[in-house]
Amino acid sequence: MKCVVTGGAGYIGTCLVMKLLDRGHDVAVLDLRKPAADVEWLRADIRDPDSLRFKGYDAVFHLAALADARRSADDPRFCHETNVLGTLNVVRAMRRDGVGRILLASSAWVAAAQAGDAVEEHGLFDLGSINTTYGASKLIQEIVCYSHRAETGGPDCTIFRYGTSYGEGMWNGLVVRAFMASAESRGVVTVMGDGTQYREFLYLGDMCDAQILALGEVARNKVYNLVGDRPITVEELAREVVKHFPAKIEHVPQQRPEPPPKRILNDLAKRELGWTPRTTLADGIAKCAAWWRSLSPAGKQAPYWI
Repeated sequence: MKCVVTGGAGYIGTCLVMKLLDRGHDVAVLDLRKPAADVEWLRADIRDPDSLRFKGYDAVFHLAALADARRSADDPRFCHETNVLGTLNVVRAMRRDGVGRILLASSAWVAAAQAGDAVEEHGLFDLGSINTTYGASKLIQEIVCYSHRAETGGPDCTIFRYGTSYGEGMWNGLVVRAFMASAESRGVVTVMGDGTQYREFLYLGDMCDAQILALGEVARNKVYNLVGDRPITVEELAREVVKHFPAKIEHVPQQRPEPPPKRILNDLAKRELGWTPRTTLADGIAKCAAWWRSLSPAGKQAPYWI
């Protein structure tokens, strides 16, 4: 297939582009940054509808977004201009150019507003429980895709609710990267609170495998939680990191209250896509540690990795 990956020069986008190429797809990257892969570069800004051109492509993986929850809270206008209006610009340009499928990168942050302690894709939403600007923007992205399809007849959509990923090329807001940097430079990994906070951490390569499988017809107009198979606590994560660096784990008081976590379930993706996360936490952290050691000192200080 001929695919465009918006945000294809970013952390997740770079991995997805490489895997699409490995599987024989024809790939272009729409991004303001030059992509790492040797592919067609559509230099454009999703906030500028006049710059978007998708004619001749079969599908668009729409990853371009403001992915930093703290920056989203600090600058909600920029968050919504990028995530919400940017998505509207993409789907309108796709319909104009006759592209029939958008595969949208949403987020498991929307689960905060879903009912229940264990969340599946079609769990009911309580809009009064939305508690972050970032989570709200991701939910609205989903609504934009569905409403545009209902009113205009296209494009069809597949939505991925990304869990907390880790992998080579991590940007500096992700916990595994922060743990490795601190362990190497200070000999300490700092864990806030008692370390029992958890997420269903998922290795980046496994996350991208699921997205490629979703190019199949079964995934048309579906939503999938792309998360790991089990909860992994921050303490377990820290212990895995310090196996690769001479560092100790230090607990400090929790700086801000966190809502109780919810279990996010990936059963639908496993059942319909034939997908399962294959990378263990030990193997994934080992790959990340090797990548981290391969970077130059300047590379480790860079504000953004691809």
